[in-house]
Amino acid sequence: MFVPAGQVLRAYNLAPPPVTLNPSSLTFGNRPQGSTSPAQSSTITNSSGAPLTINAIGISGDFAQTNTCGTLPATFAPGTGCSVSVTFTPTASGTRTGSVTIDDSATGSPHQLRLTGYSFAFKAAHTLDGWGGLHADGGTPPLTDSAYWPGWKIARSAALLPDASAGYVLDGYGGVHTAGTIANVPTAYFGFDIARDIVFLPTATAANPQGYTLDGWGGIHPFGGAPAITGGGYWPFWDIAKRLVLLSDGTGGYILDGWGGLHGFAVGANPMPPSLSSAFWPGWSIARDIALAPGSTAANVAGVTLDGYGGVHPFGASGAVSGEALWPNWDIARAVRYSQDSTAANPMGWTLDGWGGIHQFGGAPAIPMGGFWPNFDIATQLIIG
Repeated sequence: MFVPAGQVLRAYNLAPPPVTLNPSSLTFGNRPQGSTSPAQSSTITNSSGAPLTINAIGISGDFAQTNTCGTLPATFAPGTGCSVSVTFTPTASGTRTGSVTIDDSATGSPHQLRLTGYSFAFKAAHTLDGWGGLHADGGTPPLTDSAYWPGWKIARSAALLPDASAGYVLDGYGGVHTAGTIANVPTAYFGFDIARDIVFLPTATAANPQGYTLDGWGGIHPFGGAPAITGGGYWPFWDIAKRLVLLSDGTGGYILDGWGGLHGFAVGANPMPPSLSSAFWPGWSIARDIALAPGSTAANVAGVTLDGYGGVHPFGASGAVSGEALWPNWDIARAVRYSQDSTAANPMGWTLDGWGGIHQFGGAPAIPMGGFWPNFDIATQLIIG
């Protein structure tokens, strides 16, 4: 080969790696502690031109493995191999990691199959963006959203059924749009941007979705045959109502206004829930969201409200909140949710910022985010079921 003077000839080794793992990592979706996942597999292939000896296969973390590699050590001709099958049994909450380690005769040994699994107290978690996109968080399987408005920030809220199998996205005009497999029932429609929130009754199912939407004036509108409500708050021609929540038994709930006021309402013929107060900012519409502790009933209401700077404020029988993310003088906090294993005395959960960041408080585990948009205030709601 002739190489002109002053030129550099470089040679590159483009040979494949001596051991190929396909896939090179396994991820296991969210599941309860102590339960075992279905198995997932990866194929180990001798990608070199020489025999490969596998000496041992080990595993770490909350995972177990079986394999088809036979009695080890075992030798495999080029182009052949075996497979490893992995299950996940979480022993603690949060994101769990581990690896399958393959001790072999190839360069770069040991080779590793990376493992990730999730275990959270919720069945599902999703971040709603303002264009209507739903982004699965924390190992949750994705939901197919039937509506999306790119470039138009019109999605206002979303809700999951009690079994978290499906839900609705609410647009600002009052339209509801299916996410997952769920019946689509008529709801109050306003023709202008005034719808603010949506909730399901605890008895709602995919075949019989019942619940309520909230408009910015404070009107609560039943859908799917849900009973009418009494009480609440109503401010005609004033877009001040922000969110609504239902008690765990569906007998009543509360509206949150923008100043932080709580306004109880009763469902059907049930008695009114107790009058409660939380942080209050008269004349300043800075309240952003409200959540009730798991198991809250009229006899023992506990909850928190969220201000736009990230402050989480307990009310009712709730204990003090610790560790929340704060953004002083920056209105960027958007949603607050409890962890399902939280208690009234020791509240823990998460807040959502407008960029999509999810921040734990009270010792809740970190949730991997399904969507994150730095410098773009588009995240609208965190829905957890």
